[in-house]
Amino acid sequence: MSKKIVSFQGLDGAYSDLVCKKFYSDFNTLPCNTFQKTLDAVANGAADLALIPVENNIAGRVADMHFLLEKIELKIVAEHYHKIEHHLMAKKNCNLKDISKVYSHTHAITQCKKNIVKFKLNPINYMDTAGAAKFVKENKEKGISAIASQLASKIYGLKILIKNFEDKSDNITRFLVFAKNSRHLNVKKKIITSIVFNTKNTPAALYNALGGFAKNGINLTRLESFFVNKDFKQFSFIIDVESHPNNEFFKNALTILKQFSTKVRILGFYEASPFRK
Repeated sequence: MSKKIVSFQGLDGAYSDLVCKKFYSDFNTLPCNTFQKTLDAVANGAADLALIPVENNIAGRVADMHFLLEKIELKIVAEHYHKIEHHLMAKKNCNLKDISKVYSHTHAITQCKKNIVKFKLNPINYMDTAGAAKFVKENKEKGISAIASQLASKIYGLKILIKNFEDKSDNITRFLVFAKNSRHLNVKKKIITSIVFNTKNTPAALYNALGGFAKNGINLTRLESFFVNKDFKQFSFIIDVESHPNNEFFKNALTILKQFSTKVRILGFYEASPFRK
């Protein structure tokens, strides 16, 4: 029987690849160029699961994911939190004193800003961390380095000059996992349900829409807004709530949410990560 496949955005050695290998060690991995292609791989049957980073406790939410979530037809089936450890790396014949430029994804550069300034490096944005490592390996220019994972250093044969190059040690990224269909979960377990909705254009619409969760004793763990059109007149909201969607209190809250919204869609429900404890 062939192994199942989990897709991720980036090249081999990306942090998403690392997380795939950690939580889905019995799966084969499928690198994809973009988040959209990562999700499409599941939709078209090329992969069983897609793993996507959605937010970081230092750099904030991952760009573009909100727009993909609003339109996605896949279901969120799991969440994982992973500590990100950035390493400064270069070709094996380079030393720290030889380095003047550092390539990496914009989030990695943001998370290592103090050390980049400390060592007087010129930061250059790259599409992803593993791609930056591959670029440094293949480029003939001297004095260049990358910020990437230890896995990337092994894959692309680079020497780690400084381990844990990140400014803060508590650097955590949250990943969501997508599949074609939701899983059957025990309603008594600690379940997170993710919902996207648009409120009606009326006074206190958001307050009233969310009030149903308070009235029914359901905790919200996340609330984010984003524009859905170019003239800044329409908002969408994403919320995470601590409840299984089959819970009667949740159903009551959802009824109230719908009364004050023009659109409501459940993105998925999944067991809360142990990290939340």
